Amino acid sequence: MDIFIEIIKKPAIIIALVTLVGLIAMKNKPSKVITGTIISFVGFSMIKLGSSILATVLTAFSQLFDSAFKLQGVVPSNEAMMAMTMKSLGSIASLILIVGLVTNILVARFTRFKAVYLSLHLALFTSFAIAAVFQMLGINDTLAIIAGGVGLGCYMAISPSILGHYTKDVVNSDEYTIAHSGTLAYVLGAMIAKKFGNKSHDAEDVTVSDKVMFLKDPIVATTLTMFILFGVAAIFADAATMTKVTAGENGFIFSLEQAATFAAGLYIVKAGIKMFVDEIVPAFKGVAKIFAPGAIPGVDVLVLFDRSPNTALIGFLVSFLVGVVMIVILPMLGLPVIVPGLMACFITGGASAILGNAEGGIRGAVIASALDGLLLSVLPVISIALFTKLGVQGTTFADPDMIGMAGLFWLIFRWF
Repeated sequence: MDIFIEIIKKPAIIIALVTLVGLIAMKNKPSKVITGTIISFVGFSMIKLGSSILATVLTAFSQLFDSAFKLQGVVPSNEAMMAMTMKSLGSIASLILIVGLVTNILVARFTRFKAVYLSLHLALFTSFAIAAVFQMLGINDTLAIIAGGVGLGCYMAISPSILGHYTKDVVNSDEYTIAHSGTLAYVLGAMIAKKFGNKSHDAEDVTVSDKVMFLKDPIVATTLTMFILFGVAAIFADAATMTKVTAGENGFIFSLEQAATFAAGLYIVKAGIKMFVDEIVPAFKGVAKIFAPGAIPGVDVLVLFDRSPNTALIGFLVSFLVGVVMIVILPMLGLPVIVPGLMACFITGGASAILGNAEGGIRGAVIASALDGLLLSVLPVISIALFTKLGVQGTTFADPDMIGMAGLFWLIFRWF
């Protein structure tokens, strides 16, 4: 069981195996099988490497930001929640995931929901959230594994299939869709953006003066934006935190280096995405031919970022800003402070903006990413109340779908 969990926690291996099976099923030459498998593995590893760079930079920024504005509160983290509950929930959660995988393939084979969820690391986090609900309710393990697994598998097939209606407007293809735990925010954001936005004003086509045309380059825009954010946080952070985070380096130089590192990490992610998608999509047709004819792969949401880099940056900033505003509002309502998770704001906020822009232009992008920031603040408050019996302090599950699935299971099985 531990080996299975370790494999699931390393999605690059899963992607490589899917590519290998698909290319063999399509009767490709051995050279093509080897090349395609390795390229998909390296491509997804580049995504992981780039994401790790982004996370490191955002962690440094978060420490400076918290010091500058004296923030204390709950920091949502799926990884932290899984680590803290691994001993009590690990076996049940992994079995829920196995049942979920089988259910996902069966649903894709026999229903109109044809997506197969390949972002298995996110499905693993969701299985922990579901297992936690059953443990709190005192439901026996057998029922938890069967009911939780079937429910998870249905979610894994249905959520990417629904989101595919919107993602094809971004990627101009229905050969793949998005499998991500922010689907609730993406779908709601895209729906509202379509109703209240203006599709004719695309965020990527915003008119820029010749004097600042350099801002149209996503690497330049990203670097300057992150430099400004770091600079402001560094100015107001206390000396002890600055020394700890920067290792004694000059604040201006540190901010500049971190901004460039963030842009470099994003570039690596985008390069890895292209390698990964170019191999996994055709290879998946071979997998589908065996297990679920007509199925399409559901891949990580980062594949959208290469399509609309400027919109993704807008979404990150709007989602983060809403999270900061909610820091002030939540205590007024007698609720705990939720410190914005910068990686969540960057990924789900950026993706929400991209999908919102596709449905409602720049106005839709702002609306969708603002809704994302609101959900990232409000839903963790709900999950704190839901998971109080777990004894986990200072953190909770972060992503909308994980909390939504946990809440749904709680509403259904609290009567048993």
